[in-house]
Amino acid sequence: MKNTECFVQRTGQRTRLPPLLRTGRSPMLQYNSNSKQLSLDDDVSADEYKASALEANVRQINRLTQALVAESNPNFTPQPTQEATNMIKKMFEAAMQHLQKQRPQDALRGVDLALDMRSKARHPWEAFAFQLQELQMMLRNKTDLELATGRLMDALQDLEMLQGCGMIVADVFVRTADVLLKMSRYEEAKAAAERGLSLEPDHMKLKALHLESVRKLADYNGDI
Repeated sequence: MKNTECFVQRTGQRTRLPPLLRTGRSPMLQYNSNSKQLSLDDDVSADEYKASALEANVRQINRLTQALVAESNPNFTPQPTQEATNMIKKMFEAAMQHLQKQRPQDALRGVDLALDMRSKARHPWEAFAFQLQELQMMLRNKTDLELATGRLMDALQDLEMLQGCGMIVADVFVRTADVLLKMSRYEEAKAAAERGLSLEPDHMKLKALHLESVRKLADYNGDI
């Protein structure tokens, strides 16, 4: 297996892409110098699992390349787009106003719209740390609204996403243990509380959730 490297030429800059794997003499990826886009070789589609994984990577590379090619300033430093930041902020603040008026369903819809706006308005080359912080803040508020409106499965999925985004803090495990208890998933709730307590051993809410999950698990198993 021999490695090759693909480069995209744009306004004097070269954007380095990952090495392209070769199988025998046939490359797995094809590069169109006119569109500056990558595509999978026809042979790859025969392996469904491999094709699915590669297609996801190719889509990400093509999205980044398209954004870079469209950038008119050849010497730009990636920064959050102020226009997008303002739009997302206004949409999120409007959602929080619904919450102040005791309209949690409308607030939840507003946060969903703000998250959707964020995914569409942000360029892939913008500073990742800022995007991550923005996403974590909105997801954290969204999970609270989902818990308040009884959308437990949605809340659990978003809490898992928060953990996947690197937000490993006690408050996330408080919410996770709470939603798992409400779903009668006592063993998982106990594990979530224990993970949170490993971060903050004296966290009173986590201690209470842990005791509750242990008690309900014992009751479920017929031990008490």
